[in-house]
Amino acid sequence: MISEPFQTFQHKSDDAYENSKKESEICTYSVPLSPVMSEQHHHKAPNHRRSLLYVPNTLWTRLFAATVITETVLTVAIESWILMSLWDDLDDDSKTNGQMRLQSFLGLYIFALLYELALSYDALRRRNTIQLVGLCICNQGLFAFGILQMQEINDTIATLSDQSLSDHLQELYKIELILVPVFLGTGTLCMSFFTWKLRAEFSWSIYKNISADLQMKRRYFVYQVYIALLKFDFFFVFGSQLQILLVVFQAQDMDFIINASVIPITILTLVLSAQFCKREKTKSLILMMFFMLLIIGFLVLILIRIHSSAESTDFSSFRVSLTLFAAVSALLMVLTVINSVLCIMNFNKGLKNHVFSPKKRKTSVSLELQPQETSTRFLLN
Repeated sequence: MISEPFQTFQHKSDDAYENSKKESEICTYSVPLSPVMSEQHHHKAPNHRRSLLYVPNTLWTRLFAATVITETVLTVAIESWILMSLWDDLDDDSKTNGQMRLQSFLGLYIFALLYELALSYDALRRRNTIQLVGLCICNQGLFAFGILQMQEINDTIATLSDQSLSDHLQELYKIELILVPVFLGTGTLCMSFFTWKLRAEFSWSIYKNISADLQMKRRYFVYQVYIALLKFDFFFVFGSQLQILLVVFQAQDMDFIINASVIPITILTLVLSAQFCKREKTKSLILMMFFMLLIIGFLVLILIRIHSSAESTDFSSFRVSLTLFAAVSALLMVLTVINSVLCIMNFNKGLKNHVFSPKKRKTSVSLELQPQETSTRFLLN
C-alpha cells in the first residue's frame, strides 16, 4: 500500500508533466512570429519567386544582350529592306526565275537572326554557358553565310535577262550586302568576349545550386549540352526543310507531303526529348532516339538527292545553302543521339532533383536548372 501523501505527490507530478508537454508543443508549433520577424519574412518571400520576364541584371549580361539586340536590329533591317526592294524592282519574268532563290536566302537569314536573338535571351535567363558558346559559333556561321549570301544574290541578279537592270541592282545593294557580315563579325567578337566573362558568373550560380559535387557538375554539364543541341537542331533541320519545300512546292505528288510532315515530327521529337531527359524517362528517350535516327537518314537522303545527276536541275538554285544546312543538321543530330546515351547513363544519380520540380507548375517549359528556394523552418498556421 502507498501512503496517501505519496499518492497525492505522484498525481501532481503526472499533471505537471502533461502540462509541461502541452506548453512545449505550444511553444514549438504555435508561437507567433514577432512583428519584426513577420515583416522580414514578408519582404523576403518575393525574392524566392522567379519573375515571368527576365531582365539582365549584371554588367556582362546587359552588355551581351545589348550587343545581340543591336546586331539583330541592324542586320534584320538591312535584309528586310533588300528583300522588299528587290521584290519591287524585279519584273514579272525575273520574279519567276529568281523569286524562290532570293526568298530562301533573305527569308532564312532573317529567321536565323531572330531565332538567335530568342536563344540569346533564353541562354541568359537559364544561365546556360554552353548555349552562349553555341550562339557565338552560330553567329560566326551567320557571318560566313553573309559572305556567301553576297555571292549568291549577285549570281541571282546576274541571271536577269535585262543586263542594265542587273548591273543597276548589283551596284544598288553592294554596300548593304557588305555591311551585314561586318556587323555580324563585330558582334561575334563582342559576344565571345562577354561569354568568357559570363562563364565565371554562371559557374558561381551553378555552384550555389549543385554545391561542390564534381560528379554532379559533370552530369549537369552533359545535360546542358544536350538541351543546347536540341535547340540548335530545330533551326538547322527547319532551315533544310524550308528550302526543300520551296523546291518541291509545285510537285503534285507525295514528295511535298512527306517533306512537309518532317517539320512537325522534328519539333515534337525535340520537345519530347527534352522533357523525357528532364524527367529521366529511359524508355521514352530511347524511342525519341529512334526518331532522331530516322531524321538523320532523311537528311542523308537529301544530300544524295542534291548531288545526284537526275535531280541536279531542281536543286541547282539551292545546292550550296541546302548542302550546308543538311550537313550541319545531320552532324548535330548525330551529336544529339550520342549525348542522349550519356544522359541516360546519368539517370537515377540525383540530377533530376536539380533540373525538374514536379510540384511547381509553370506557364513556360523550363529546361534548365531550377531556382533553389530557401526552406523556412517556421511552420505557422
